[in-house]
Amino acid sequence: MGQDKVRVRFAPSPTGNLHIGTLRTALFNWLYARHFQGVFVLRLEDTDLKRSQEDYEKNIYDGLNWLGLVPDEGPLVGGEFGPYRQSERIQQGCYMAKAKVLLEQGLAYYCFDTEAELDQERDAAKEKGVPYVYSRRALDLSNAEVQAKLDQGEAYTIRFKTPDSGALSFRDLVRGEISFDLALLSDFVIMKSDGSPSYNFAVVVDDVDMDITHVIRGEDHVSNMPKQLLLYKVLGGQVPEFGHLPMILGPDRAKLSKRHGATAVLAYRDEGIVSDALFNFLSLLGWRPNSEEEILSRAELEAQFALERVSKSNAIFDQQKLKWMNGQYIRRFSPEQLYEALFPFMSDQHQANMQARPDHQRRLIMTAIQDNVAYLSEVDQYLSVFCLSEEAVDVKVQALSFSEQDQQVLLQFYGLVQEMSASADEADFLACLETLVTRLELGKGKIFKPIRLAVTGDGKGPNIAQLLAVLGPSCLKRRLARLSFLDSVPHLAS
Repeated sequence: MGQDKVRVRFAPSPTGNLHIGTLRTALFNWLYARHFQGVFVLRLEDTDLKRSQEDYEKNIYDGLNWLGLVPDEGPLVGGEFGPYRQSERIQQGCYMAKAKVLLEQGLAYYCFDTEAELDQERDAAKEKGVPYVYSRRALDLSNAEVQAKLDQGEAYTIRFKTPDSGALSFRDLVRGEISFDLALLSDFVIMKSDGSPSYNFAVVVDDVDMDITHVIRGEDHVSNMPKQLLLYKVLGGQVPEFGHLPMILGPDRAKLSKRHGATAVLAYRDEGIVSDALFNFLSLLGWRPNSEEEILSRAELEAQFALERVSKSNAIFDQQKLKWMNGQYIRRFSPEQLYEALFPFMSDQHQANMQARPDHQRRLIMTAIQDNVAYLSEVDQYLSVFCLSEEAVDVKVQALSFSEQDQQVLLQFYGLVQEMSASADEADFLACLETLVTRLELGKGKIFKPIRLAVTGDGKGPNIAQLLAVLGPSCLKRRLARLSFLDSVPHLAS
C-alpha cells in the first residue's frame, strides 16, 4: 500500500457533544494522514435518528475547526466518495443494495423471528450458562416460504451467515497479532427491521465505498473486529489496516469523567485553553515523540507521528499537566498575540479600559500579566489591578494599616518617585527598588509588599517593577499622596 494513498476516517455520531477521547481519535487520524500526505475524511454516523441532533453535529464541526482538524472530505466540504452522512446513504439505498448482493450469494439470509422468540433463545442459553448463539431456525424456511412472508409484508431482519468454526486474526498496528474464535460468533444482523443497517455493517460498507486504507479508533472497537473482518472479506475492496488506541483514564486510573475535569471539548475552549496547547497535550496521550521534549509544534508532531510509537497501555489525562502546558504556550505569545487571545475573555469594562489605552501601555500590561495567566479566562483577575478607578483603590488602601517599617519604606519610595521622569520604564523602577533595598537594608519582600499594597490595595499581582511602570510616576504620586502618614513629612508632601 503506497503511503501517498493513505485515507483515514473520523466517524463520530452526532448524539452528544464532542468529547476529549473522541477528539484524541480525530487528532491521531489527522496526524497520520498528514504524516503520509494522505486524506482525512469526516463521516457522520447519524443512523440513530432519535438521538442525532443538528446542534451536536455543529458541536463536532466547531470542535474540529477550533483544533485545526479541518477534513479533506466530509458533509460540509464534499468529496468524490459522498454522501458522508449515513442517514443520506440509507436514503440512497447504499446498505440495502450491498445486503441484497450478500443474500444472492448465500452469505446472508432473511430472519422473521420475533423479539419474543429471540428472548426465549437468549434465556435458554443463560440458563445453560453458555454464550448465546442464534439458532439459525430462519434457515429452515424454504425459498417459497421466505417469499410468501415478504409478500405479506412480514417484518424481517437480514443476518450474515458466519463460519461454524475456525479462527480469524489480524495484525493490529498498535497491539500486534489478535485472534478470535469464530465458533463463539453468532450469525449477526446486518439490516434491521426498520430498513436501517446495523453499526458493523454500515461501517464496513462505508469504509469499502470510501476506499479507507487505515482505521484508527479506540480499543473498545476491538470486539467488533470479527464481524467487521468477515464483512470486509466478502464486500470486496482492500481490507484496511487497523490501529486501536488505548483508553484515556483519569489520574485515579478510572474511566475519564466529569469529576476529572471537563470532558466536552468546547468547555476547554471556553475555559481559556489555547488550541495549540490542547493539540500538543492530546498528541502525547498514548503516543511518545522521538525525544524527551514535550512542547512540540504541529509541524513537529506531523513529522514524527507513527502508530508504532502508540502505547498499548492506557493514557492518563492529567489536568494539571494541561494547565502547565497551556501556560507554556501563553508565555510564547508576543504582547500583541496575547492581547488578541485574551480580549474575548475580558469583561466589558476591561475591554473598554484596554481599548482606550495607547498601544505601548497595552503591551506593558500584557507583558506584566503574561507569567501569571494559566488559563485565558483568568484575565480579569490580573487586569483588575490596572483597571480599578482611583476611588476604588483609595477605598481599599484606606482600609489597610501599615507598620512603622512599612511607612518608612513608603516614605522613601515616595521621595524617589518624585524625582523620576514621566517616561520612567520598568528598568527605572527596578533600579529604584534596588536603591531602596540597599538604603534600608531590608529584604525585597519587606520592600515590595508595602509598596504593592499602597498603590493597588492588593497584596498579590504581577511583577512589581512591571506594575509600577504601567501605573507610571504620575499615578503613583497621586496614590501615595493620599496616605495619611505622609502629612507628617512636609518635604515629601505633594
